Amino acid sequence: MSEKRKRVVLTINQKLEIIKKLQNGVLKKHLCAEYGIGETTVPDIFKQKDKLLSFAASAETSSAMKKRKAMKLSTYEHLDAALLEWIAQLRSEGTPISGPILAAKAEHFHKLLGLEGMFNASSGWLTRFKQRHGIREISLQGDKLSSDTEAAELFKAEFEEYVAAENLTPDQIYNADESGLFWKCLPTRTLAFERERQVSGHKSSKERYTILCCGNASGEHKLDLVVIGKSKKPRSFKGSRAVNLPVQYFSQKKRDGWTKESSKNGLKNTLSHKLKTILCPKTCP
Repeated sequence: MSEKRKRVVLTINQKLEIIKKLQNGVLKKHLCAEYGIGETTVPDIFKQKDKLLSFAASAETSSAMKKRKAMKLSTYEHLDAALLEWIAQLRSEGTPISGPILAAKAEHFHKLLGLEGMFNASSGWLTRFKQRHGIREISLQGDKLSSDTEAAELFKAEFEEYVAAENLTPDQIYNADESGLFWKCLPTRTLAFERERQVSGHKSSKERYTILCCGNASGEHKLDLVVIGKSKKPRSFKGSRAVNLPVQYFSQKKRDGWTKESSKNGLKNTLSHKLKTILCPKTCP
């Protein structure tokens, strides 16, 4: 007696793949073996070609079709449309949206639109809504939306005019930027055995160095890294001098002469001296 074949439910993406392969001349028996489906399933899928293509074209994103298995529409299409417009408006402003906020807004729109029937924005509804429209949860990165974009555009235009007026090349244009290096900070994720149900961690260390990088626009020249530490003579420097390091090291303690203004002037003088040895004196007065 032959073993009963396990029932397979294909996603819409897989059905679209089958239709494309059939049109390219792939044999039906090969598709049955590849996807683990019966011989009658392939022609049934091909009969739904127009309906599947139309449904996929109406989807907001292609990722929405990767896990979706049925073409069933939402019970509340007007509610979905209102929520999608609201989400698009908030994302254009950079406002973060969480699951509970979306659920509360769904119930508010349901009452506002006067839709019939009982509606509960449960966790199941939220999961299905996100799957229908290809919505995912991601971490916010950076603080770009807090910046003054108008001032940035104005500076960009003025800088381009200055570069053109002075006839500067990418080799002559330098940029410097600072960042923090949390040198004791451990990873927040780890590899673990399957038997480990819960993994404990350590409190993240806040010890850091301030680093400043500087290089020209062409990438042909990079200045030595500037490092600003807490101590003038760290224990790790024992037996060596800061001037012998492959970086320029400064201490941030005020008693060692470190202030924001003095550091700015010191770095400016250091960079100017190094640049004058590389660039033409005419472009570096």
